Amino acid sequence: MRGTARIRGRGALLLVAAGWMVSAPGSSHAQEKTAQQVDSQGAGGPQAASQKSDTQVGTGPSAPGKHKAALPEKTHRFWDKENDWLFAGVGASRTLDYFSTLNMRRRGRQEIFLTNEAVDNHAAFAAIEASATVVSIGAAYLFHRYGHHKLERWTSIVHMGLTATGSVRNYCLKTAHFAQAPGPP
Repeated sequence: MRGTARIRGRGALLLVAAGWMVSAPGSSHAQEKTAQQVDSQGAGGPQAASQKSDTQVGTGPSAPGKHKAALPEKTHRFWDKENDWLFAGVGASRTLDYFSTLNMRRRGRQEIFLTNEAVDNHAAFAAIEASATVVSIGAAYLFHRYGHHKLERWTSIVHMGLTATGSVRNYCLKTAHFAQAPGPP
């Protein structure tokens, strides 16, 4: 009973962490530079000071037109070739996890993150693995949408790495041999 409570606690922790990761890009703008930073790097003489004093209210360094002109656009399409390969890798690593977990269960081992009933129901477990792939792509899209393109790529890379590591671990576990009850031969 304590083991399932601990697993449920880990599941809740994973949900909270996933929710934080999904909501964090909307509230922070870590990869954006402001036009003021660009202007301060180029300001070096009295001419720059006189230009700043002549600006009108609303047309200063934070005006949308100047902001776009000062920063080069480094955007890409969401479904570009690199993301296609990364998402295919996530799908492949989830498929490997599916088969390694079923192999582990056939050898008598217990699942850690899910209940054994969920894993033993092959259709439900396949749906769980597919939904994990979709959630990974959705998280990458949110990072893309809010301009965090490095995090967009790293989401898939980390997901592939963790899933592949779990799959290798599943295959490396020894088969559980249960002791036979003593009795007549």
